[in-house]
Amino acid sequence: MSKDQSRQAEEYVAAPGVGEAIFSGSSFVEEMRDKIAALHSHFDRDDDGFLRYEELCQLQLVTSGADMSPNQYRHVCTMLECDPGRGLTLDALRLTYAADGTSADSDYAKVFGAGGVPRKQEEKTNEGEDGVLEVGENGVDISS
Repeated sequence: MSKDQSRQAEEYVAAPGVGEAIFSGSSFVEEMRDKIAALHSHFDRDDDGFLRYEELCQLQLVTSGADMSPNQYRHVCTMLECDPGRGLTLDALRLTYAADGTSADSDYAKVFGAGGVPRKQEEKTNEGEDGVLEVGENGVDISS
C-alpha cells in the first residue's frame, strides 16, 4: 500500500471510501447527493438549512415508520457534531446515508415516488380501531 493510500485509509476508517464519495462529483454520487438534498429540503419546513427535532422525526417516521425520542435526536446531533438546538445540516444527513443499512434511493422513493413528486403523507384514523393514527401508504400506526 502506498503512503497516499495508507493516509486515505486512515481518514475513512468509519465508512471506507464512502465519506469521500458522497462529497465528490461522479454521476452516481451526484444523483445520491441530489436525492439526499431533496430529502433534506423537503423536511426542512422552515427553510433554515437544518433539520430540527420535529423535522428529523418526520423524515424518520415517513422513511422507516419509527419514531425518534428527544434523547435519540440529541445523540444523533452530538455524534454528527451538530448543535441539537439548530439541527442536522445537509452534510450531516449525507453522512447518515453513508452508514451501513441506510438507503437514500429507498427513502427518496418513499417520499417522492417514482416520478420525483412528493407523495402526500396522509394522517387518518382507522375506522376499525378508535384513536389509531396511520401515516403513509402502508398505514403505519403512529398512535402509540
